[in-house]
Amino acid sequence: MITLAVVQFLMPYALSAEPNDLALQRYAGWGTACNEDPSCVIVGGTHVLVWKSIKSKNIIVVCIHGLGLCAKAYKPLGKDLSEAGIDGFAVNVRGFGPDRNQVQRSKLDCLKTVDDVSRLLQGLRNERPESRIVLVGESMGGALAIRIASQNPELVDGVICSAPAWKLQKVAKTAVKGVFELTFFRRARPGPAGKGVMRQATSDVDLTEHWISDRSHKLRLSLAEATSFLNFVKKTKQYARQIEKPLLIVQGMNDQLVSPSSVCKLFRSIPSRQKTLLIDCKGEHLLLEEGQYTSALLEEIIDWLTQQTVQESEPRIASLQCHELSKKQHKRLAHLIRLGRAGECKP
Repeated sequence: MITLAVVQFLMPYALSAEPNDLALQRYAGWGTACNEDPSCVIVGGTHVLVWKSIKSKNIIVVCIHGLGLCAKAYKPLGKDLSEAGIDGFAVNVRGFGPDRNQVQRSKLDCLKTVDDVSRLLQGLRNERPESRIVLVGESMGGALAIRIASQNPELVDGVICSAPAWKLQKVAKTAVKGVFELTFFRRARPGPAGKGVMRQATSDVDLTEHWISDRSHKLRLSLAEATSFLNFVKKTKQYARQIEKPLLIVQGMNDQLVSPSSVCKLFRSIPSRQKTLLIDCKGEHLLLEEGQYTSALLEEIIDWLTQQTVQESEPRIASLQCHELSKKQHKRLAHLIRLGRAGECKP
């Protein structure tokens, strides 16, 4: 059963102070279905996206979303993973999702989210010791996954990161827009900073509209939230250097939000010998969330997850969607591969 793990994760935010045994009775059967989205459940007053496979392969993924989005961004991936026998959760980072009207979850807080997810992982490890547990994160979620895995190596068996936030592009320009937004666009949703980040993240007009219209998304940060976020992600490399678990990093070559070059350097610095870098030559920033992945990338992810023991003795770098590239794009790809391979892994 996974229900107990969910309750252990969510009980600190429960609206009541019931003992765990009474809480288990109250939240039996995966909690209460959300009226707005039945794929989410509400346990302890907190929303969680959950999926269970019919024929489980004893693999559990715990997914963490990117800045501005929420757990529901993993609905398409969760559906495909469940069909492949992989169970999973997607959690809301504090400050995002439908529960941000709660005082304790109203502000972006990466450090408390680290504690939240660590508690969930401990519950899963206690209840499903035979299962392989893998953290999955994109952008901000990737930085969180790296931090959590480095601090709790005994609780995870692998990590998948897409464009882990570390070196963000146009930070200074976005910061100026953010101050302008907080001063002159207090009621606008989104303001100049939010629109700028969305343009960097995707060129998909429909996805941008969805990003704006979904009330569970959050596109405005206070100065304190933005400062805390930047201080958190700038330490991503520091914690990545402690990762020795099997690792898969996915990076879009056309990412305008997180620097592809910096991600390749980050990959190089990670000491794990069981690591793979996948460069999507036509990919933008979002590759795992909101169904932005290709069938080829999905196949790679499922293959990687279903390997019970990763056997690579040397780092692997591969590319996807590398057909019909221009000369400039081929040169760019070769440069990123060199960055990922150059030099020795530094502790």
